[in-house]
Amino acid sequence: MTKQQLNEYCSAEFENIDSVLSELALVIKPKKQKYSVAELAAAATFIHNFYNGIENILKRVLVYLNVDTKETPTWHKDLLKTSLDKKIISDKLYDALLNYLSFRHFFVHAYSFTLRWEELKPLVNSLESTLREFKTAIHDYTNTLD
Repeated sequence: MTKQQLNEYCSAEFENIDSVLSELALVIKPKKQKYSVAELAAAATFIHNFYNGIENILKRVLVYLNVDTKETPTWHKDLLKTSLDKKIISDKLYDALLNYLSFRHFFVHAYSFTLRWEELKPLVNSLESTLREFKTAIHDYTNTLD
C-alpha cells in the first residue's frame, strides 16, 4: 500500500463517518429529552458505526506500518493501545475512544430495549469533538510518513 492509497482510504472512511453523524443528527435533537426504543436503537447503531470507522482507519494505518493486527479476543483494545504506543493518537484521544470501545462491547451484547438516553447522551455529545480530534491526529500522523 502506498501513502497515497492510505490517504485515499482514510478520506473515504472519514466521508462514511461524516455520513453517520449526519444521519444521527436526524434522530437526535438538541432539546429533546425522551426517545423511543427505535430512536435509541438508531442512535446506538450510529455510535457503533462511528467507532467501527475509527477502528477501520487505525487498522489501515497499522497495516501501512506493517504492524500485525491479529484478531484475538482482545484485538479491539489492543488496536487502541498499539495506536497510542505508535503515537498515532494522544493519551486524551485514547481515553475518549475507550469510551466508544466500551459502548461497542455493550452494544454488541445488549438488547435495544435496554438502551437509555442518559447513557448515550455523553457519547452523542462528544462525537463531533472526538471526530475532529481524530481527524487531526490521523492527518498529522500520516503527514509524517514516508
